[in-house]
Amino acid sequence: MVLRKDYPYILLAVILSILVAMAVSNPSESIGTFALIGLVGIGAVMGIVIKPSLGAYILIVAVFSNVSSIFTDNGLPGIIKPLVAVIFVAIIVRNYHVGQIPMDRPMTRLIEISLIAYFMAVAASYLVATDRDQAFDRIIDVGKDIVIIYCVLFCIRKPEEWKLAALAMVLVTAGVSLLGVYQVATGNTGNDFWGFAGVIDDRLGGPINEPNMWGQVLVGVIPFVIFGFLRETANKKMFYGIVFVILAIVLLNTYSRGAYLAFIISVFFITFFFARSNIWAVSLVTAIVLLALPLLPSRYVERFQTLSFLSTSDQSGIYQDASLQGRTSEMLTALTMFAEHPLLGVGAANYPTNYQKYTQIIGLEFRSYEREAHSLYLEILAETGLFGTLSFMGIMFFVFHMLARIKSQIRNTKYFYEWSNYISAAQVSFVAYLFAAIFLHGSYIRFFWIFIALSLALTQILYEMINNQNYSNRWSK
Repeated sequence: MVLRKDYPYILLAVILSILVAMAVSNPSESIGTFALIGLVGIGAVMGIVIKPSLGAYILIVAVFSNVSSIFTDNGLPGIIKPLVAVIFVAIIVRNYHVGQIPMDRPMTRLIEISLIAYFMAVAASYLVATDRDQAFDRIIDVGKDIVIIYCVLFCIRKPEEWKLAALAMVLVTAGVSLLGVYQVATGNTGNDFWGFAGVIDDRLGGPINEPNMWGQVLVGVIPFVIFGFLRETANKKMFYGIVFVILAIVLLNTYSRGAYLAFIISVFFITFFFARSNIWAVSLVTAIVLLALPLLPSRYVERFQTLSFLSTSDQSGIYQDASLQGRTSEMLTALTMFAEHPLLGVGAANYPTNYQKYTQIIGLEFRSYEREAHSLYLEILAETGLFGTLSFMGIMFFVFHMLARIKSQIRNTKYFYEWSNYISAAQVSFVAYLFAAIFLHGSYIRFFWIFIALSLALTQILYEMINNQNYSNRWSK
C-alpha cells in the first residue's frame, strides 16, 4: 500500500527517470543540457530534503562568492534564483514529513512583519516609478531576498548547523580575499581569477568588483572573525588570526574610507563587549592595532588623512575632494526627491533615472550620466518614501532588539558562555555594516539580508533551547 507521504518521492523518481531517458536517448544538445540541469536540480532537492542545512550553506557560499553574477557576466545562467526555488521546494517536502518550519516564532515576529511591510512599500512605489521595468526588477529582487531569509531561517534548525553556517560565511570570504592578498603581494592585478578578485584603479573589489561595497562586506564579516579569535582555544585562535590578517589586508587595499571608519567603530564595540570578561585579549588586540598603524605604507595613511573633512574646523574639505563633493550632491539630490515625493518616493531603483532632473535643483555639480545615492538610507528615502523608510528602520530596530533580548534571556542559563559571543558578533556586524551604509547605496544589499537571516536563525534556535520545547527529540529525527 502506497502511503500519502510516499507520493513526493514517487513523483521525484518519475521526473528523474524521464530526464535520464531524455539525456541518454535524445541527440539534441540543448535537451541533453536541460536534462542534466534537471538531474542536478532533482539531486539538490533530495539532498536538501535529507539535510536542509545544506541548502543554507550553499546559499551563503553563493552569495558571498557572488558566483551567480560571475556566471551571468560570462554568458552563463545565474544560479541564485533557481537555487532559492530548489531550497524552497525541499523545505516544503521536508516540512511535510518532520515539521521543518518552526511555527512558534515570537522572537522574530516583528521583524517578519517589518520585512513584509518593506516589500509592500517597494511594490507600492511601482505606481509612481518613471522606469517601471527597473522598479519591477527591484521588487523581484527584494522578494527573492526575503525568501532567502526564510530559507536560511527554516534550513538551519540546530546549534551546530548555525555554527557551520557562520563558519561557511567566514571561510568563503577569506577564500576570495586570499586572491586579493595574492594580487597585492605579487602586484599582478591584471589577473582577476575569472571575476572572483576584481580590481579597479589598484583598489581591490573582491568578487563584486566594487571596492567600497566589498569593504562594507568585509567589515560585516570581520566581527565574526575577531570574536572567534577571542572565544576559541589556542589552535583555533591561530586560524582566526590568519583569517583576520587576510581580511585586514584586503580591507586596507579597498581604500574605502567608509569601511575604514566602520572598522574603527566595530573595534570600539568589540572592546566594549569584551572589556570586562577578557581584558587581556582585548589589550593584546588593541596593542597590535596601535603598533601596526605607524607601519602602514604612506598610501594608506594618505587615504585616512582624507577623512579630515569630518572635523568641525574644516568643513570646506568636503568641497575640495571631488569624490566627497559628488557624494554630497547625490545625497542632497536624494533629499530633494523625497521632499517632492514624501510618501512613495520616486520609485524603487529609480533614483539613477531621476538624478539628472533633481541634481540641477541642487547645483553643486553637473554630470551627464546616472548616479547612485551613495547612502542606503537616503536611497530608500528617495525611492520608497516614508513608508519604505519606516519599515526598513523597523527591520533594523527589531533585529537589534531581538538580539539584545535573546542575550538577556540566556544570561542566567548554561548557554550564555557558549553563545553570548556569537550574539555579540552579530550585533557588531550589524553596527559596522549599517554604519558603512551611511556612505554607500544598496546595490549589494543581499549580504545584509544574509546577516539578518543568520541573526533570525540564531535567535530562533536559542529560543527553542531555553524554552525546552522538546528540542532534542524533535530535531534528532
